[in-house]
Amino acid sequence: MKKFYCLWVSTGSEEDYVKDVQPLLNDPESPIQGKLYNLGKQMCLKNGKEYTAPLFPSYIFLETDELNTKDLRLLQKGRGFIKILPNNKEIQSLSPDDTELILSIIKFGTVIPIVHATFDVNDKIVILDGPFKGKEGLVTAVNRRNKRINFEVKLMNGIAVIGLTYEVMDRVDSGV
Repeated sequence: MKKFYCLWVSTGSEEDYVKDVQPLLNDPESPIQGKLYNLGKQMCLKNGKEYTAPLFPSYIFLETDELNTKDLRLLQKGRGFIKILPNNKEIQSLSPDDTELILSIIKFGTVIPIVHATFDVNDKIVILDGPFKGKEGLVTAVNRRNKRINFEVKLMNGIAVIGLTYEVMDRVDSGV
C-alpha cells in the first residue's frame, strides 16, 4: 500500500522541486517510484481575477511505497530541498488522519477550488463541497471584502491554518 511523506522545501521553490524530482521518480531504474503533490488553492482578488496559491507553502507530499534514509540522495536533487519531516534520520510516513486529509484533497485534483460555507471569527465551520467536504475547522480570520477565510485543521501532530477563498459558508450550530 502506498504511503505519504511530507517534504519540506524552500518557500517559492515548490514547482521547481516537482519539475526536478518527478522525472527521476518516473524513471524505471530509479531506486524509488512515486508521485509528488504540490497542493494549491484557487484564490480570487477583489477585482475578480483568479490565481493559484500554495495550500501548504513549503510542503510537497510524496506518495510512494516505503521510504528510507538511503533514498534521500534522490530527493535531495531537487531545487530547494530542506528535509523530510519530521527529520531525515527518522523518516516517518503521514499518520492515517493526515493521509486521509491529503487523499481527500487529491481526489479532486491538486488545486482546491473556491469553497462554499458560512461563518464568523471563532465559529466552527463545515465545508459544504469540494475536497474538504464535511471537514470542520475553527475560523481564525475573515476578509469579507476579498471573500477569504482562514481556518485551523489538524495536520502532522499540530495545527495548520488554511486560507481559502469562499463563496457561501455556513457556521456549525453549537447546539447550545
